[in-house]
Amino acid sequence: MVKKIALLALFQVLTVSLTAQKKSISVEDFDTWKQIENKKISENGEYLVYEYNPGMGDGTLVITNLKSGKTDSIPRGYSATISGKSSFVAFKIKAPIEIRRKEETEKAKKSKRIKDSLGVFILETGKTLKYADNSGFKLPEEGGDWLAYKTIVKVKKDTLSVVKDSIDNDDKKKSKAKNDTILVAYNPLSKDSIAFKDVNDYTWSKSANKLLLSLEKKDSTLTNSTLIKFDGDTQKFDTIFSSEGIIKQTTLDEKGNRLAFLLSKDTTDIKNYELYVGEQNNVKTVNTSSIKELPKGWLPSENQNIYFSEDSKRMFFGTAEARIEREKDTLLNAERERLDIWSWTDTELQPMQKLNVKKDKNKTYLAAYDFEKNTAVQIGDTIVPDIRMYNDGNAKYAIGSTDEKYKRATSWSALFLDDFYLVDTETGVKKELITGQNNVWVGPSQKYAVYYNRNDSIYYSINIASQKEQPITDKISVAFYDELNDTPNDPRPYGIAGWEEDDKSVFIYDRYDIWKIDPSGAKAPKNVTKSGRVNTTEYRYIQLDRDEDFINPKKALLSVFNEANKKAGYAYANLLKENTPDAFIYDDCRLGNPLKAKNSNTVLYTKEAYTLYPDVLKTDLSFKNSEKVTNGGKQLDNYKWGKVSLEKWTNYDGVELQGLLYVPEGLDPNKKYPLVSYFYERLSDTYHRFYSPTPSRSTINKVFYPSNNYIVFVPDIVYKEGHPGESGYNCIVSGVEAMEAKYSFIDGEHMALQGQSWGGYQTAYIVTKTDKFAAAMAGAPVSNMTSAYGGIRWGSGMSRMFQYEHTQSRIGGTLWDEFDLYVENSPLFKAPKVTTPLLMMHNDDDGAVPWYQGIEFYVALRRLDKPVWMLSYNDEPHNLKGESWGNRKDLSIRMMQFFDHYLKGKQAPEWMEKGRSAVEKDYNKGY
Repeated sequence: MVKKIALLALFQVLTVSLTAQKKSISVEDFDTWKQIENKKISENGEYLVYEYNPGMGDGTLVITNLKSGKTDSIPRGYSATISGKSSFVAFKIKAPIEIRRKEETEKAKKSKRIKDSLGVFILETGKTLKYADNSGFKLPEEGGDWLAYKTIVKVKKDTLSVVKDSIDNDDKKKSKAKNDTILVAYNPLSKDSIAFKDVNDYTWSKSANKLLLSLEKKDSTLTNSTLIKFDGDTQKFDTIFSSEGIIKQTTLDEKGNRLAFLLSKDTTDIKNYELYVGEQNNVKTVNTSSIKELPKGWLPSENQNIYFSEDSKRMFFGTAEARIEREKDTLLNAERERLDIWSWTDTELQPMQKLNVKKDKNKTYLAAYDFEKNTAVQIGDTIVPDIRMYNDGNAKYAIGSTDEKYKRATSWSALFLDDFYLVDTETGVKKELITGQNNVWVGPSQKYAVYYNRNDSIYYSINIASQKEQPITDKISVAFYDELNDTPNDPRPYGIAGWEEDDKSVFIYDRYDIWKIDPSGAKAPKNVTKSGRVNTTEYRYIQLDRDEDFINPKKALLSVFNEANKKAGYAYANLLKENTPDAFIYDDCRLGNPLKAKNSNTVLYTKEAYTLYPDVLKTDLSFKNSEKVTNGGKQLDNYKWGKVSLEKWTNYDGVELQGLLYVPEGLDPNKKYPLVSYFYERLSDTYHRFYSPTPSRSTINKVFYPSNNYIVFVPDIVYKEGHPGESGYNCIVSGVEAMEAKYSFIDGEHMALQGQSWGGYQTAYIVTKTDKFAAAMAGAPVSNMTSAYGGIRWGSGMSRMFQYEHTQSRIGGTLWDEFDLYVENSPLFKAPKVTTPLLMMHNDDDGAVPWYQGIEFYVALRRLDKPVWMLSYNDEPHNLKGESWGNRKDLSIRMMQFFDHYLKGKQAPEWMEKGRSAVEKDYNKGY
């Protein structure tokens, strides 16, 4: 017995010792923490390619043989593409970060900076090839062995457009050579290559080694263009077309047999284009007068990508009104008028129009050319401008839509509605399907369409041949709309999973289950997941094959998520029968979307939890055996982390809620820990989410704070219409009090609030209602709903009215009808009641919440001699940009310093004690 006790004591000592060896996460650790990004699997399922990138610094491209487990790493590799035949990987290679820092610090010209290199990794041999001065690369999407890339080499001035054996040329022998950009077509396996000068544009066919290039030569007055087609299999090239003018939008069909492009012979800045199509070497122009339904004065447009249908029988292009040269005036700037005219008749506000100027100027309308019939037809037009094609362009019918009637009212209605039309892509004829709805789904066989009617919350089917419409969910007692919607707005439907072959059934989601519904109405609906609602378990279809048109209902892969306990899993289900799916994975975790190889049964997926790094797992379609093929999780061994629990309590209105409590690793229940409560609507479903240690864009990091001995509490929030501030208070404060009562290790004297945007508003409101919190941080808070109501969301150009009346702000009426509610919910009008020290972040380029909202609250509290600070990051949007690493680290430091002072009693930093003057901005951080 003595020996057992001694061994137990020794084990406890070792455990404490191992825990003690771990370090708390610091801001500096954000730079070195690595994340797995941009995962790709080869089509044969044998290779995984991903980037393993630190927060700041040089990353690594990792190539793993999934059969042997052998791993190769390429320093600074990124943006990889695996060849369609799974024979090589092409990628870019950055210059080392020290060089990039030096270039930026010394303000080197862009043309003088080191360009990315091209890297090619041969999968069979493991050999890496590198080529400097790379300006981008392309390769066939499927089934090709070649790639093409642009690079800078020395080429003799009088060299022809085609440069043989460019890769092995000895530039030193070219005494009269100069730097020139060439395009190299290259087979990394055979090392065969050919290079072309003067390349303006180039494209590969999707599934063949066929390359189409447009070459451009200019003299003092004219531009001459040549179209060349290169066949990698025969290594021959042909001149397809040559003409004075500029070629754009060169395009090949899937097999590389048919082509299309645009040509303009205009010598002015404003150019109009002709459309050319061809097969092999036979190229001809498409006369605009032969395009059926083309409006007068319209021409093919350079602003729409040209593409082919999957069967190559049709080619799609854009048209628009011919562009004209506007006469330029000779006025001085002082003589010109410069103004915007805001008219009550505008369908869009001027700020939105200005944001969309480029898009609207370049607006095009879809047209189609039929190779077999040698005809063309206009499909879209100004009445029905938006066209949704089906079956990769092979389908007879498209769906057209227009929101013109509803645009003006969206500023206050929050109803983003369309009128939908059935469009015959062979004739251009349009028939109205439905009006004033959000969406319509068309079956792949094009026998039926279905839509959710927002007016009566019922799904309807439409027989495409007869146009007959009928309800198909009206006899089902469950709701097919968002049951948790608590905004004064129409709840959205859960949507559809897909269709059975031949459009025999459509599979529609409710909150939990999947329903098999006959669009003809002849057969009764079936709940084919049966017990989702009973078990509060959500089932959703996972599409493994990205090219599939129909669901295979006999063996459909589903995601499984339990709303109550947050467990997740995968299950196979027979969607023809009413059965409860049997989950073959079901655990306390979060599962990523599986990634299946195109030509094998190899499947990759991720499994994560708060303390489980989302490493990549390999399996097959049975999911019986999973093997971890990455090891990012080893990083956790170095750090104190934490753990999370799922909590329940009842708010002040008697509603039972869920929330998440994050506590430090190795928590001592006899000690007191400060608590920070972060919140944003409902977040309890993120219970099993893994958080990497990264610097803040606006909110606290949920591993950084527990690692530094803070407790973090994240409560769910439910709302009552007209009282968003009070609703937040009722849920958040009741939750904090419940945690304080439940856990003795929470220091009730040292608790804080932190929220961003809508959470920032809740924070600002709550500190006007209670002095319970020792500190609060509010990011981008709305402080005055009366002034915010009529403002503009500069990021979209929309009026903010819709948000206050119908969406997140939840007031439920206009400012003039519900004035008292706008005042009641505005923290500004209760500023004298604030006793809590408040830190705000509100950036000067915020396009979501106007900067002046933060300023209004700040100047009010400042005048009242309340302790308040506002961090305003220059030229930053609502949340700090992801690439603004320095700003993000700075925010992380200042926010932690603020909380450390008020919750842990640490010395306040200089910037809190005396601010920082504008004069000191460039050299004194004030930390």
